[in-house]
Amino acid sequence: MVTLKDISRDVGLSITQVSRALGGHADVSADTRERVRLAAARLGYRPNAVARSLKTGRSGIVAMIVAGSRDPDFNAHLFEIVMGLSAEISALGLQFVLHVAQPGDDVVKLHTDLYRSGGIDGFVIIGPSPADPRIRCLTDLGAPFIVHGRDPEQAHPFVDIDNFEVGRRMAEHLLSLGHHRIAFLNGPLGEYFAIQRQRGVEAAFAAFDHQVDPALMRSIPMIEPQGRAAARDMLDRPDPPTAIIACNTMIARGVYRAAADTGVRIPHDLSVLAHDDGLELFPADGFLPPLGGTSAHLGAAWRSLSADLKQIITATEMPMHNRILDLTFDKGSATQPI
Repeated sequence: MVTLKDISRDVGLSITQVSRALGGHADVSADTRERVRLAAARLGYRPNAVARSLKTGRSGIVAMIVAGSRDPDFNAHLFEIVMGLSAEISALGLQFVLHVAQPGDDVVKLHTDLYRSGGIDGFVIIGPSPADPRIRCLTDLGAPFIVHGRDPEQAHPFVDIDNFEVGRRMAEHLLSLGHHRIAFLNGPLGEYFAIQRQRGVEAAFAAFDHQVDPALMRSIPMIEPQGRAAARDMLDRPDPPTAIIACNTMIARGVYRAAADTGVRIPHDLSVLAHDDGLELFPADGFLPPLGGTSAHLGAAWRSLSADLKQIITATEMPMHNRILDLTFDKGSATQPI
């Protein structure tokens, strides 16, 4: 069994420093915490959960509750999220539990019951909606939690990106190339990130003194089959779009397949951009031609989210951690001037 002493020897720090680094203490620099975290993961260190629980009164378990689905494409996306998040949480010496809600389950009651059971130290929430009841519930309970994304109607700890800029930056690039008929295959408008991305697209159009065509704005599940069906429908129109913005690379894969179905050449007949979350099964450079667009990999989000949640759990007063992660843009090879 790997011990703190083994990690101490590996990184050249005292056992006390290693322990405080793994504990997320603020008096240890971020670089040192990351160096110790990587060494612990590489050596296979796992803290003794029973000893920790007796010492701290905490279980070391964090939970995420998600809606169940029988759609294999949706589950593949969820699997990538769970794998990345679980790995980062485990590297910090915590345990990750996924609870799959069944249709009709009261998610507020599920969060309440799990927290009051005494076995959960904190929660992760993904895909927040405006006035999200999960956030209100955990806030009222005084439960430690953090959100991937933001609910603008409630104050809460979060890790996010500038989703307004995601939509604006991609639409701006296509408009600068002379495209006017630009389709936007967005995520569910019940979630705040999708609302912001649409606002960004609309702002870019307004800056170029153009009107958005509502018929080319779609809110769909962010998976390949839905992207393929929506793109196919648009490309079959008498006045098809000359460019498509996809909300993620899964939708973009559907767009590429719809183009192949209809004999549309990318980028000669259709320019395509997408937001890249760094999904392993749908890498932007795995497209032909290579896909461009905005990029903010989920791996960075999971690292920040996990570290912040651990600090929230161990804090004597509930701190407010808010992070906006960096966003990049690459024009790729799937666009050209009209």
